[in-house]
Amino acid sequence: MEYTVLFCLLPAFTFTIQESMRLEVSPRVTAECGKPVSLHCNTSSPQHGLSVKRMEWSQGNMSLCSVDSQETMTTLQRHFQSDFRCQFKDGRLSLVFQTVLPLESGNLKRYMCKLHSNKGVAHNYTRVQLQECCGTVDTVLKRDGPSCTFNHVYPDGDVHWFHGSQNVSDGSVTQHTAKSVDNHGWMIIHSWLTFNGTQEKASHKPYNCSLKGSTSGKYIASTFVLKHGHQASIGATGYSISDGNRVRQQKAVKIALAILVSLIAMLK
Repeated sequence: MEYTVLFCLLPAFTFTIQESMRLEVSPRVTAECGKPVSLHCNTSSPQHGLSVKRMEWSQGNMSLCSVDSQETMTTLQRHFQSDFRCQFKDGRLSLVFQTVLPLESGNLKRYMCKLHSNKGVAHNYTRVQLQECCGTVDTVLKRDGPSCTFNHVYPDGDVHWFHGSQNVSDGSVTQHTAKSVDNHGWMIIHSWLTFNGTQEKASHKPYNCSLKGSTSGKYIASTFVLKHGHQASIGATGYSISDGNRVRQQKAVKIALAILVSLIAMLK
């Protein structure tokens, strides 16, 4: 039996496979309250022969800054609450915030870096996560009881009151707490005690209000309110006392440190 083999000759084609272009960003950047934070966007290396036509940072449908082929920077600050600036060097576009506000952070706020080049278009996203924090603390000691206000709180917290080393948030003294959110997304927590009898009024022990963060479960701010208008605060920046003579100050420090040790012991 004979077989006939037929060969079909096809014209030769040359296929060119171009490597996909990528932008390198950190998926999530952590920002400390009140401190600058930078978002960096880099072209994936190496990108031989890459020519940038336009590179941009945006949030939602709002362009924040862009750079063109002549490395001319355009910044649009008008509707964005946080102060920022942009820098471009060696193919890296950086978005630098002086400080990050709560309304501009979190999982729902994505920042996009987009590149238009001679090799095509690419984009990538990053998010900014604001750390748990508290700003200033204001205290007042009135005749009917002490009060404290925690400002610039993120994201939330619970106030615990102490009288000496005793936790009075257990109901022995009437405690009130009110919370609100300002235009930038910072929480303001106001808490105060109402004296139920003359024993609390006559006591010379200091009152302490401490804020326990809702995320970490740790105390993130603590303030001592003493009789006769003395006040002492313990926070990230250390310990300070205003008014009063040196003897009262030293006594206040000893009491404050004793309460602080008690607070630390509760966390263990």
